Amino acid sequence: MGDTLSHIVTKPHAEKLFVRSVDGIAPEIGRWLWALEEVRSRTLRIIGDLDQRLIDWEGHDGRENSIGSLLYHIADVEMGWLWGEILERTEMPPEILGLLPFGNESGCLARVTGRPLSEHISLLGRTRTILRREMAGISLEEWRRLRLDPTDREYEATPEWVIFHLIEHEAMHTGQISSLKARGRRCFE
Repeated sequence: MGDTLSHIVTKPHAEKLFVRSVDGIAPEIGRWLWALEEVRSRTLRIIGDLDQRLIDWEGHDGRENSIGSLLYHIADVEMGWLWGEILERTEMPPEILGLLPFGNESGCLARVTGRPLSEHISLLGRTRTILRREMAGISLEEWRRLRLDPTDREYEATPEWVIFHLIEHEAMHTGQISSLKARGRRCFE
């Protein structure tokens, strides 16, 4: 038995599940960026049919983060890690700050309500375009170079680890969004 899967018979109409690579980027990096995109496509599928009531719902007791707050948080965290840990900058440029006007208060997520779904989707698209633009020219050497956190210097991280973390972070919150959506729908029935 060799290293290939050519001996396995596949069904002609079965969905083929495999990791791809983003074109134009070193394949090793491109596979991680593909995974980041795959998680985003799942997030977008889950939120695609939300109405404003569900986007803004903060749980039965009003003390949970709304879906809108979680979507904003996903974009905010992505930009924070990109500009801080990957690009090693202590401040985000005005272009990014303009996209992310809501601050966090004492360790809590920014409360984002009243924004239509189209604005949340647009923000996620714009921040992802920026991340792809900034990552386009990264070399394998830079991909694996440890960077000291520029703001509090408590840890070092490679861009490779940052992208892993962003995948993990968004997947976790997408599960949370899915749960809020299901519970909210039951509540509003």
